Amino acid sequence: MSRSSPLQWTRRSAFANYAVAILSVALALIAALLLEPHTQSSPFVSLSLCAVMFSAWFGGLGPGLLATVLSVAAFTYHFVPPVDSFEIVPADLSRIVLLAVAALFVVWLNVARRGAESALRRSEAYLADAQRLSHTGSFGWRIASGNIVWSKETYRIFGVDETVKPTIDLILQCVHPDDRDLVLHEINRAARGQPSDDYEHRLLMPNGAIKHLIVRTHRVEYESGEEELVGALMDVTATREAQEALYTAQAELARVARVTALGQMSASIAHEVNQPLASIATIAAAGLRWLTREVPELDEARACMTHIVEEANRASEMIRSVRDLARRADPELIPLDINEVIDEAVALVKPEALRHGVTVQLQLAAGLPLVRGDRVQLQQVIINLAINGVQAMATVTDRARVLTIRTDQRGSDQVLVAVQDVGIGTEPQGLDRLFAAFYTTKPDGMGMGLSICRSIIEAHGGRVWASRNIGSGLTFQFTVSAHR
Repeated sequence: MSRSSPLQWTRRSAFANYAVAILSVALALIAALLLEPHTQSSPFVSLSLCAVMFSAWFGGLGPGLLATVLSVAAFTYHFVPPVDSFEIVPADLSRIVLLAVAALFVVWLNVARRGAESALRRSEAYLADAQRLSHTGSFGWRIASGNIVWSKETYRIFGVDETVKPTIDLILQCVHPDDRDLVLHEINRAARGQPSDDYEHRLLMPNGAIKHLIVRTHRVEYESGEEELVGALMDVTATREAQEALYTAQAELARVARVTALGQMSASIAHEVNQPLASIATIAAAGLRWLTREVPELDEARACMTHIVEEANRASEMIRSVRDLARRADPELIPLDINEVIDEAVALVKPEALRHGVTVQLQLAAGLPLVRGDRVQLQQVIINLAINGVQAMATVTDRARVLTIRTDQRGSDQVLVAVQDVGIGTEPQGLDRLFAAFYTTKPDGMGMGLSICRSIIEAHGGRVWASRNIGSGLTFQFTVSAHR
């Protein structure tokens, strides 16, 4: 079966429009001729204006003008003396002109209305497309009457059929159970006339999927005194999923960085673990000798057992620290003593420092407020900065290799941690690039350690920076928010 082309359809549509114009005028003329004997005046003028109005409404400017010309011609021929003639008496010219002007005015009104309606439809189509592309819906809520209106995109976001009338109960049914109190609170605030802030909540879809929405509202008061809450909601599910994926990737990258650092310190860690194991073996042998004497020395044997327990705990603590750093787990923000976190991190770094001939000095302020953070992540930052400092002093031979770690209170709501070395330092223009991803001054470095440190500290509500020392070396400092 052959199909009509768009051009053929357009031609047929135009033909139909003009045919309707001709038919409308013809019907008006026939009705006027039939009604004229029964009326005191000819009804053709009124009927012809109706025909012109219908033609312009149905077909637009062209059919409307055609209907005007036909109406004027029919009026002149059939109703203006001499009848059945196009001869015009000067006295009747004003009647013909008045009909023509009235018909043209009707055509203009209809064409203007069609243009306005067309512009409105285009505007609505543009708005619908813009909302669909940006995943932004709109709504209006007449607070007094409770009438709610949704845009097409709002229906799509909520997953509700457009034939369903939106209500507050319907909205709360779609909201995630954990967020219903929040949404109900905002609705009540709006109903009481209180200003509403932007807020975010989730929708629980029938298939179990979760959508994240950001809602923004604005109150409008009309001259009649009625108030309407006009708002927009944006579906940011894709953004939140991308953020979650980014957080996951960053967490995995941070874990890899920790494992890499542990690999670099593996020899020192192994030595640190072997020390208590060797001590346990030596002390156990001594304890056996005290027990196997003719008169067992129980006090000495008991002291040996005490030393064995202490050394075993020391080895166990070292293994626990390594395991915590290597494990894969979600961040756990809890109140922490930053000095205690530093002590635990230094216990892992100190063997590496001793292997490079570096002395670690701690200048930890007393009475610091607890900070809110993840223990493992903060340990990673301290270990990374300390290892960088140790490696920066590897080639130093003209001065003592000292790594200083100090803490202090910065204002009332932050704690400062500083890691200072006396190494080779860097050029002033290189300070700003130290924390950039993939920037490194080491021949075998990846350039991710300091970048990860910055991400961790910023996630803890602080900041990290580096500065050149007055003498030699660099000082890395970071702040962590105090726990409230």
